[in-house]
Amino acid sequence: MAEADQSEIKLKNMFQQYYRTWEAGDVDLISSREIGFIPFFGSMIRHRAVLNLNSLSIFARKNVPRHMYYSSAYYRRPEEKVMLEKQWMGAELIFDLDADHLAGADKMTYSQILEEVKRHTERLVFKFLMDDLGFQEKDLKLFFSGGRGYHVHVVEDSVYPLSSDSRREIANYIRGEGFNPIDVKRSMQETSDRLDGWKLLIDREIMNFYRNLEQDSDKMEELHKVLGNSRTLSAYMNNLKKSTNMPDGLRKIDLFSKPGSLKYRHMDQNDDKVLLYVLQRVKTENQCEIDEPVTTDTHRLIRMPNSLHGKTGLRVKSININDFKDFDPLKETTVPQFSATEIPVNLLRDYSIKLGGNSYNLEMGETTIPGDVAVFLVAGKIAKFI
Repeated sequence: MAEADQSEIKLKNMFQQYYRTWEAGDVDLISSREIGFIPFFGSMIRHRAVLNLNSLSIFARKNVPRHMYYSSAYYRRPEEKVMLEKQWMGAELIFDLDADHLAGADKMTYSQILEEVKRHTERLVFKFLMDDLGFQEKDLKLFFSGGRGYHVHVVEDSVYPLSSDSRREIANYIRGEGFNPIDVKRSMQETSDRLDGWKLLIDREIMNFYRNLEQDSDKMEELHKVLGNSRTLSAYMNNLKKSTNMPDGLRKIDLFSKPGSLKYRHMDQNDDKVLLYVLQRVKTENQCEIDEPVTTDTHRLIRMPNSLHGKTGLRVKSININDFKDFDPLKETTVPQFSATEIPVNLLRDYSIKLGGNSYNLEMGETTIPGDVAVFLVAGKIAKFI
């Protein structure tokens, strides 16, 4: 058998050790879920069903999945292969955050990717889901995916019957879609002075940009770049100094420096370039990069809690929301029974990683390392078992 296959067999044996004593994680109504998995040798297998969590544990021991999944949806007949025949009863609202949607991820290390995705996940949970949309801690389940990010499940009664279109609206809101000066001005004019969510963020940024603009050389330099040349800048500043038609004759620049929706009634085409610039900055600093197709799919398979990720050997781990800020996936999701043994491997290239609380700077070639590091490298095609 080829060397690569021998290494894969050894990796499967390591996974098999883990699943011998495996217990499923935080999954409710498991008998109503579709189960799917990718084996070590073969393609995706799905449309399976189990009676209970004990049956699921037996299923994992028997099949030794490289990747293991369950449906975000609940079905009356989850084992049916035709979706309509499954008899859909509702689905959790799922958010998937990973490196696929991060700008510059190809130049980041694995650790840097996890740090950046974590920032987006914090934003999703605490700002968008809890603050803006009003979900409570009990309505959310948070998981490290075992790979390059996190999964967030909303398990509140109102989300289960939502259509794909409704879920898309939520995804678009979180991603900050549809930001353009015309729509924002119209929306602001239609709202009261009680701003929240994106509107509050935009209004604060507008206010901060125009406040003390004339005396702030850095802001004036920004404005010069936005408008393109000194002549346009001079004309724009003269326009800002004009009095509004308000009773107190307030100048536009002073009105724009105040909070509230009134200012948007006095913005014209001259202000659109600046408004667009501010909108782009607000979006960049506050948007949350989620995988929209995952959120909109009402039949989605998502990684099984406490299963192993087939490309890292790390666990899909449930995280208490209150503990998330201090959560370290590279320390808290390794498998203790793997790390207890030293295993020889052949590294295909130099690689550095901090795993299980220890740092490793490994050179290409043969070496002996703790089993959790060996599994991580072999699963990620960075090394082979000897």
